[in-house]
Amino acid sequence: MRRFAALAVCVLFFAATPAHAEFYRWVDKEGKEFFANDPEKVPQEYRAGASKVRPDPSRVSVGEKPVNARKTAAASGEHKDRHGRGEEYWHRRAANLRLKLRDQQDEYSLVQKQLEAQDQKTKKPGSREKTNAGLEKKKMKLEKDIARTRRMLEVDLAEEARRADAYPGWIRE
Repeated sequence: MRRFAALAVCVLFFAATPAHAEFYRWVDKEGKEFFANDPEKVPQEYRAGASKVRPDPSRVSVGEKPVNARKTAAASGEHKDRHGRGEEYWHRRAANLRLKLRDQQDEYSLVQKQLEAQDQKTKKPGSREKTNAGLEKKKMKLEKDIARTRRMLEVDLAEEARRADAYPGWIRE
């Protein structure tokens, strides 16, 4: 009886094969991207446009052992977007926008401090209004520039990367 049980365990152990999952990708009318692991979970209207996604094993980590994406991507043929641009290009674009945003925010803080200092000084009413008007104008321009740069970083660049089929993590900090 023990031999039979041991034989059955050995047969089951050697007969086990690794499991593979299939993933499906589709884009809705608003341009949002969705994924599912079962074709039945794809809404009926998008099934014709759904495509199978093959995961890149070099970018997957299992258990406690993290994958160094840069080393494995270089070893297995680095992924490029539709225009042939790689991870470094997208990192550089996002970093430049972040730097521009920080510079604008620093300048905005400086203008705010100057305005506060002007308010605390007691000067002639006529000369004070001229100085404050110039600083207020500069402050409003900086607010617009900061909003524009933030939109470029958070919305426009992310949309451009999505359209170019770049990995979303490439533009994250």
